[in-house]
Amino acid sequence: MRPVAVYILMLICGLRGFSQTDRLDSLLNEIFYDDREMIRFINAPSSYCYLYSGIMGDSKTFYAGREIGDKMYSVNGSVYFLHSKGFYIGTSGLWYSQLDPGYSTTIVTTGFFKSLNPKKSITLRTSYSRYFYNSGDYETSNAFSNNLGISISFRKSWIGTRHSFNFLFGQDFGMNFTPNIFLRIPVARFGKNSRIRIEPEAYLFFGSEYVEYTVTDNLNSQQSAPQSSLTTNNDYGLLNTQFYLPVCIYLGDFDIELGCSVNIPNSQDKSIDYPVSSFFSISLGYLLPLN
Repeated sequence: MRPVAVYILMLICGLRGFSQTDRLDSLLNEIFYDDREMIRFINAPSSYCYLYSGIMGDSKTFYAGREIGDKMYSVNGSVYFLHSKGFYIGTSGLWYSQLDPGYSTTIVTTGFFKSLNPKKSITLRTSYSRYFYNSGDYETSNAFSNNLGISISFRKSWIGTRHSFNFLFGQDFGMNFTPNIFLRIPVARFGKNSRIRIEPEAYLFFGSEYVEYTVTDNLNSQQSAPQSSLTTNNDYGLLNTQFYLPVCIYLGDFDIELGCSVNIPNSQDKSIDYPVSSFFSISLGYLLPLN
C-alpha cells in the first residue's frame, strides 16, 4: 500500500476561514492574559468593561503551513466587548484579495476567561465561535461552521507557554491542538503606559489530513494482473511548525504590532515535502475603557 496524494481535512472555503483561527486566538490571548497590565483587571473586586477594536493584515494566507492562493493577502477586522469578571463577546470579519466576493467570513465569538491561581500566572479561556460564510456554495462553505475552543496559559516573568484545543463541527468534524511557547522581552518604556516589546512565539500545529492510498489486490489468482483501488485514511499528526517574531508598540490604549512568520510544514505522507514559507503581518488595536 503506497500513499499517492494528501488532502487537508477542511474544504477550501473552510480553510480560508480557519486559517485565521490561530491569529484570532493569539489576539484574544494577548488581550486577556498575556499582558500583566490586563491581568490586574481580571477578577477585580469591582467590575470593569472594555471595548476592543482591532484590524490586522497578513501578506499571504496559510493553513497548517500550506499556502492558500498565490500570494493572497488578507485583512481581518474585529470588535470585542470584555468584562473584567471574565465574560466576552465579539465579532470579526475576513476579507481576501483573490476571492469573489472578497469579504469571505464573519465569525461571532463568545467565551469566558479566568485566572486559576492567586498569582494569576495560570489562566483558562473557553470559547464558542460560529462561522458565517459569504458564499453561494452552501455545501462547500459550511462543512465546518462551529468551533469550541479551550486554552490554558502559564506565565512566569518574561516566559510562558499556552496550549489550545479547537473542536470544529458542522457537516463534518475535525479538531486541532496547538502548543506554543512565548517570550515577552522589554525593549523600551516611556511615559506611564507606553512601551516597546519583542514578543517571539513558537507554535506546533497538530491536525488531520485525508491521505489517499492505492491498494493492490494480489490475492485473486483468476486475475491476469493485480487490480488497484483507492482508499482514504484520516491521519492525525503534526502539520506545521511556526515561528513568529513581532515587535509590539503599546501607546496608552493603542497597540501596534509588526511581525514576520516562518512556516515549516509537515505531512503524514512522507513522500510529500512542502516548502518552508514566510509572510508578514501588521495589526492595530485600541482598548476603550467603558467605566
